[in-house]
Amino acid sequence: MSGPFILKYLHLFLRDTSAGAFILSRDGRSADYVGSSAEDLADAVRRAAKNGEYRYFWFSYTPSADQALNLEYAWYHRYRPADNASPPARSAVIDWRCTIEGCAACALAAAH
Repeated sequence: MSGPFILKYLHLFLRDTSAGAFILSRDGRSADYVGSSAEDLADAVRRAAKNGEYRYFWFSYTPSADQALNLEYAWYHRYRPADNASPPARSAVIDWRCTIEGCAACALAAAH
């Protein structure tokens, strides 16, 4: 993972069109939102940051869309970002299982 970087300089750090995952933050110390993109990480960060008061971001390029989504799942559970309303949407391609015992968010998501 690279960062934290100041969001207004996103164009200097996210130059490649690639799959990847990202974290947005207001204070540069905590994760307020996590996300991923199957194709264009920079565009996904821009769209996600548009509606928040985020000032910082971290990111990681991944070789595939599946790996980007797996990384988003991992960061969601590790950092528990307050601005993510629910766990990342499950993909039919990825057989990811939450490893956190008693994770209420994943239990609720699996029920849908």
